[in-house]
Amino acid sequence: MRLDLLVPTLRRPHLLKRALDSVTRAEPPRRIQVGVIIINNDIQASVPGLSSVLGAVPFPVRVLHEPQAGKSAALNAGIAISAADYVGLLDDDEELSSSWFHVVEEALQAAPADFLGGPVYPVPGSEIPAWIPDGYWAVLGSSDSGAVERPYDREFPGMLKGGNAVISRDVLDRVGPFDTELGPTADRRLFSCEDEEMYIRLLEAGAHGRYLPQLIVYHYVHRERLRKNYYRAWSFWQGASKSVLGRRHPVPVRHIAGVPRYSYGKALRGARTWLRSTVSGGPSNERLGAELPVWNLLGRLYGGQIRRRSDPEAARQRAAESARIGAQ
Repeated sequence: MRLDLLVPTLRRPHLLKRALDSVTRAEPPRRIQVGVIIINNDIQASVPGLSSVLGAVPFPVRVLHEPQAGKSAALNAGIAISAADYVGLLDDDEELSSSWFHVVEEALQAAPADFLGGPVYPVPGSEIPAWIPDGYWAVLGSSDSGAVERPYDREFPGMLKGGNAVISRDVLDRVGPFDTELGPTADRRLFSCEDEEMYIRLLEAGAHGRYLPQLIVYHYVHRERLRKNYYRAWSFWQGASKSVLGRRHPVPVRHIAGVPRYSYGKALRGARTWLRSTVSGGPSNERLGAELPVWNLLGRLYGGQIRRRSDPEAARQRAAESARIGAQ
């Protein structure tokens, strides 16, 4: 069995080095052949300082240049060039736990699976301010769906995280590439929902996935994310992304001006809580948490104005062309 670990990167050589160092430190699997594909998602074809860290990686490494902006385009290019049975997804600001490959190996040998995922925690030792609102750990790249193994299904309390995932090539051929209108790009760096859109398609295709609490990845906590204005911007762009996602996969709820009615209710309740907490001098995490649904609503309204720039078939064709160029 073969697994290719895809690592998209854009102008963060110091973080990419940390990610590759974690791959080097991780205990290698016994029965799975591993390869690493680094996708440089930049106009410039070279990755500064990359050669100094590749030599220590104990697996075959390929470097692919994908000039089309966007993480989704980078992942599609990596998937297109890979011939492995499974692809693993790791962001360049993340680090594998030492047992990551073994957890994957044991899970796939215990029972067949179309995809696997697990929690993402802040890098140990990260300082997290007290004003971080409850329910907004995703802003820091963190996600924890519990300590019990369970299937990914409609009842799952979360979704498959694109920074800690293993997906079979067979199921990717069935569901198609990542949607290039979603996910971060150079001009919309806080755009998101490419993971959620892929997760929805996996479930709709009847793919069988398992959440493994031992399949752990650590996320670097960026200093820029430890600012309240970042949380406001993240909530706005997450709302815009949700609007685009909603056009791909409509939900059966009542909409007002193209936005689910419940978003207005959340924003109104949040505004009331914010006003009450501000007047009474409530805790800062409560005030910020109450304010963010309003920014999310504004983002959803803005997202309704964003028109399709691509479609999955066009994305598939671009990914195949990128793979062809990279193989030359």
